[in-house]
Amino acid sequence: MNSGRGSTFVRRLREYQQIARDPIMMTGLLASSAFVFFFVVWPLLRVAWEGFFDYQTGAFSLEYFGRYFDPYFARHSWTTLRDTMVMGLATATGGTLLGFIVAFTFVRCNFPFKRVSHALSLVPTISPPFAIAIAVILLFGRSGLVTHDWLGIDFTYGMNDIYGLDGLVFVQVITFFPVAYLIIRAMLERLDPAMEEAAQSLGASKLHILRTVTLPLLLPGFAGAFLLLFVESLADLGNPLLLTGQRNVLSTEIYLAVNGEYNQQKAAALSLVLLVPTLTVFLLQRYWVNKRSYVSITGKPTGGQLSIKEWYIRWPFVIVTSLTLLLVIALYLSIAVGSFTKLWGIDYSLTLSNYAIAFHRGVESILDTTFLSAVATPIAGVLGMVIAFLVVRKRFSGKEALDFVSNLGAAVPGTILGIGFIIAFIDAPWPAVLLVFLAFLLYLLNAIEASRIHKIAVSLIGLAVGLGLAWAFAAWGAWYLALIALVLALVLTIVAVAGSQRKHRRMIFWIMLVPVAGLLLFILGPYPTQWVAEWGRTLGGNWAKIVTSMSEWIDVFTQAPLPAHGFLLLAIGGYVMSRMKAGRWRLIFATVLLSVATMLIFTGKPLALVGTSYIIIAAYSVRSLPASLRAGVASLQQIDPAIEEASTSLGADAQVTFRRITLPLIAPAFLAGLIFAFARHMTSLSAIIFLTTPKWKILTVLILSEVEQGGLNIATAYSMIVIFIVLAAIGLFYFLMGRAYKTDQVDFTIGGG
Repeated sequence: MNSGRGSTFVRRLREYQQIARDPIMMTGLLASSAFVFFFVVWPLLRVAWEGFFDYQTGAFSLEYFGRYFDPYFARHSWTTLRDTMVMGLATATGGTLLGFIVAFTFVRCNFPFKRVSHALSLVPTISPPFAIAIAVILLFGRSGLVTHDWLGIDFTYGMNDIYGLDGLVFVQVITFFPVAYLIIRAMLERLDPAMEEAAQSLGASKLHILRTVTLPLLLPGFAGAFLLLFVESLADLGNPLLLTGQRNVLSTEIYLAVNGEYNQQKAAALSLVLLVPTLTVFLLQRYWVNKRSYVSITGKPTGGQLSIKEWYIRWPFVIVTSLTLLLVIALYLSIAVGSFTKLWGIDYSLTLSNYAIAFHRGVESILDTTFLSAVATPIAGVLGMVIAFLVVRKRFSGKEALDFVSNLGAAVPGTILGIGFIIAFIDAPWPAVLLVFLAFLLYLLNAIEASRIHKIAVSLIGLAVGLGLAWAFAAWGAWYLALIALVLALVLTIVAVAGSQRKHRRMIFWIMLVPVAGLLLFILGPYPTQWVAEWGRTLGGNWAKIVTSMSEWIDVFTQAPLPAHGFLLLAIGGYVMSRMKAGRWRLIFATVLLSVATMLIFTGKPLALVGTSYIIIAAYSVRSLPASLRAGVASLQQIDPAIEEASTSLGADAQVTFRRITLPLIAPAFLAGLIFAFARHMTSLSAIIFLTTPKWKILTVLILSEVEQGGLNIATAYSMIVIFIVLAAIGLFYFLMGRAYKTDQVDFTIGGG
């Protein structure tokens, strides 16, 4: 038994040593694994831990789990859980059915204006998550245009109105049906029509073919869409906050536990309750997706799609689809008109005052949200492509775990991630920092290629010097520590260049300049930005807000936390040493590098990110990472590995092959992942609502605040601004795709798979 375990461990160790022969690939694996561990695994572990311990005394407690069995609380707890499950099941059923009807109409029923209709069906995916809830309140609320002004309904106590579980499900179905539509449409377009044609040639009617052939072939798509919509419904926060009325669901209970009761343990315990069904459904959804292979799908169908011309089949689909599109148009038209209306429900005269107020009050929110979304977008895109490359092209133990954890960012409700981020990063996450540091240290020691005694000596000396410097200069502050690190980084650069092979010296010099430049910017950056901010405040009005916001943006790039500089040094250290001469140069370089990195990583409270812009960027990136990953995996699976193998056989290393061969081939999928990520960032709420600060304001949170205070018209103006920004980004993307790849087709199914 022990020998079997030992051989398994040795085999896994050799797999990683094989990857470590390519320093670029190993660095990518470590960096991506560290990111998902810090910002996915660690927050979820902290939520799980916090749910069992009293947030004031720290004592073990099952209080909030016990409420499900306490007669005093049980009725409310079980009713909330029941309503949450009913909401998820009803939304998933209705959204999947509506998505199928729309997809079938567009693909099989010769629906007119297909491109425009397709675009209309996707509008809910590029608007704030509760935009449709606002529109429904404007049209069908107690003072709604349709219900009150046109139909003259005066709602009294006890009357059924839009507020409640039925109204919430209606809004969620309209909000999320595009996800099901994209999934089912993609499957419909790729179905091999041979089986349907065979059934038709045997005399089967179109209705019989639909019932016995087409629908069974689409079952995996139905299951995948249903499960995904179930998770989306349970994860939704904005719509339930506006429409639940006297009913409760778990997402709003979690939000109120944090923002109303300031009770982290209750929020964490309820998060665990919500996590059980969402994770279960996520696992089922992955299972169904993996079973897609039994569906008859080919790259190019053997014939054209089977067109439906029978009126008794075609017209019901066309009518339902037309009504759905008209409803979408009416809902978003009400948002557009509401943004120009003085006071909806009372005074419908047109005005621009809502936009004037929005740009005056919310200019910082608009700018900060756009900026942070733009910064997080390439992070999610690049990480997604790197992980996709590792998952598809490399063999190593833990590959499936990396893929699974990377996809959790979209599967776990945003409220749970937001709470996890607060709990995990309100203070230094020491266990996570130590584990990641140990992984990078092992990689660095492996790159030395020296005896075990030399590796132990490098470790002891480097750690002792680094921790000693961190302790000795901790009271001096981050600025002086960065100055010391800069001097040592310059020494490192000299050692690296002197000890490297002649043909690699120029490249090593430029690589080592990266951490040097980062530390130099950290030291000098505050001076010009402080001057710009002070000058901006003298301008007054919106210009003062714009200029001060821009100075804070510069700080995002120059004032990265010191542990990030330390991990950067460890990440590039292995590659630099692979280009250095073996022997004393590597030992000296590794010792100095480990000392500097240790000092930077273990100073103060490393990665206590709550209140900074970096935690918002991380939350955005985690939420959109799965879309970029799926896009990359789908694209790489269509590329013959022989192309990359030919590049490697000609002497190119992994980074050259990836940059010159793989990346150009997957560029369309990469760009599609970027635009989806940006749209998701701009419209995100549930994961961000706990992370905003007066310094970093997020537009979706501001919209929710306006609605809660009764400012529906201003909220509609903000919503239109979000939609315009996302549409402008999509338009720019289509333009770039057309110029670079002679196409304007984008596979947006990555957002729903």
